[in-house]
Amino acid sequence: MPAGFSLCLLYTAAHRSFRESEMFDKLRYYLQYRKAARGGVHLRGLEAISPRSQLLLEEQVMLRHVHIELPDPKVPLRIGACSYIRSDSTVRWLAEVGRYSSIGRGVTLGEARRNHPLDWVSTSLAVSQDYQAQHTHARIGHDVWIAHNAVIMEGVTIGHGAVVARNAVVTKDVAPYQIVGGNPARPIRFRFDEAQREALLASQWWDLDLAALRALPCDDVDAFLAAVGQVTKKAQFRQIEVRARKVILQR
Repeated sequence: MPAGFSLCLLYTAAHRSFRESEMFDKLRYYLQYRKAARGGVHLRGLEAISPRSQLLLEEQVMLRHVHIELPDPKVPLRIGACSYIRSDSTVRWLAEVGRYSSIGRGVTLGEARRNHPLDWVSTSLAVSQDYQAQHTHARIGHDVWIAHNAVIMEGVTIGHGAVVARNAVVTKDVAPYQIVGGNPARPIRFRFDEAQREALLASQWWDLDLAALRALPCDDVDAFLAAVGQVTKKAQFRQIEVRARKVILQR
């Protein structure tokens, strides 16, 4: 048999094996997506989640092709109900995202601050090979809006109701209901006056039943605050777990 013909057969067999493996992966992920949907979670792009990353996702969470690589397998990422992270975002040193939070495309969450030493002789790890960075997790509250391409550094806490502008680089904590923007991010203004902010935080409305919340006048803060105290029914959201790229339904 000619050598060229043998190589052609080997290439064809390898290509067929690759295609079969690719089809198997697509089927395996598809079944996991269906399983997540049964738990009320919209999940796509499992291949972008590292196998060692563990996620705890409440009902109506949406993750679409988000690169998640949690460096500490002992700290899972918790995402609250009705929150989403859009495609091409990256998650590393992040411990939690609250309920009703909206995170845009291309956002970096939990970016490491000092992967290279600034006060050693060399920033290169080829020279400073004993350097070990210390890390802390970022946390994002309820009802937070982070616009496209923002960067949230590790160790930062984004308070409830805060807004982070597009392309902002957040290096410090953001107060509840504060709007920040720029590089580094600086306060722009608050969404509401101090009395309204305190009342909204005290109401903890994100813990209440979603159907009851939708019946309230959300376009009028004072009217909402007057009415929300009458709501006593607590939210009850299902939860799924993602571990080793597999979906586990919580009972």
